[in-house]
Amino acid sequence: MTDLNYLENLFLIPDGAERERRWREDPEARRLLPELYRLDGIPQPPDYHPEGDVLTHTLLAIRYLPPDADPRLAWGALLHDIGKAETTREVDGRIRAFGHDRAGVELAASILKRLGMAPDQIEDILWLVHHHMFALSWQIDDTNQLSRRQWRFIADPRFPLMLDLMRLDALAAGANPAKLAQVEFYRRAHRAQVSEPPRECH
Repeated sequence: MTDLNYLENLFLIPDGAERERRWREDPEARRLLPELYRLDGIPQPPDYHPEGDVLTHTLLAIRYLPPDADPRLAWGALLHDIGKAETTREVDGRIRAFGHDRAGVELAASILKRLGMAPDQIEDILWLVHHHMFALSWQIDDTNQLSRRQWRFIADPRFPLMLDLMRLDALAAGANPAKLAQVEFYRRAHRAQVSEPPRECH
């Protein structure tokens, strides 16, 4: 069994609580992914992350993975905040992790290449890590506000995976209702895009 197979088998543990526990305690996982466990103790703003530190948040996302999850989603959930160990700072009395998405792409690429993952799968996972905060930067609540470029992003075949990652992220942050509502908003936008691509976009 390869190291990659070993780790992906942990994603397949059927009970979510046991899956979370194994990822937290498994010595082989800790040996293979030291970057992940550096998230232990990295603080997060309690207003947005009542669950605690970044490792706790990440492993809760893994706990909420659906049965037989796409491996790209599983790895996206595991690595979406991997850059926070490098970027988390206190700024004006608030905990910030500016640029953790970009730092996360570099770390995730290094990890996945080291594990021998196929390049096309790596590309998709890095896309998820890079864009997992898109909704926060867009700040849109009406599809009429979406630009042509944003509609193209929504049309990406990986976008449904992104929405699944957003849902895991929200569930792992105390089932934040605002974040879950964002997921549903973009699901509706994606369905509308698929059924009838918008003709007029600014």
